[in-house]
Amino acid sequence: MDTYGIEPADMGAAPSVARLLLELRGRTSVDVRPSGRSLQVRPKDSNVIAVHIHPGGIDLALDQDRANEVALSIEGAYVRDDEPVTQVSVEAYLIDANYDALLAAAVEAVEQRAAAKATKAAAAPRARATSTGTRAAAKPKAAAKPAPRPEPARCPKCRQYELLASGECPSGYC
Repeated sequence: MDTYGIEPADMGAAPSVARLLLELRGRTSVDVRPSGRSLQVRPKDSNVIAVHIHPGGIDLALDQDRANEVALSIEGAYVRDDEPVTQVSVEAYLIDANYDALLAAAVEAVEQRAAAKATKAAAAPRARATSTGTRAAAKPKAAAKPAPRPEPARCPKCRQYELLASGECPSGYC
């Protein structure tokens, strides 16, 4: 963990987190990226975060239905659904007490995020193929560009200031 610039003393439950990361890597293929004082665990070759490990604890990105079940199975866990992705949060001091359930939920979070990415990737080519194959689905017209604003009038003597609404130079010297 020191290789990411995070000292073990900085993380509330560093030995548990290190063990969690090692076992998570053994069960599924993940990328671990540092982000400040936290670590982001993502499915291999993906940009979506499945597990966020920070000094305050661990956040797991899960589906809404599954997040509620996981939060009930882990003592002290709670669901945060105010973000685009529903997350189950576990405080750092509760990691040791709920280690096995937390590891299983972390594996599930990585697999769910990988499956969601695969589903999106599979649906995208079909949508493009159907829209290019028909004439009715021609390219949409580009939005009309607004007319350019005229250049504001400048003082004919100093050519430095824009003229006031009264037509006078704001410097007062011209």
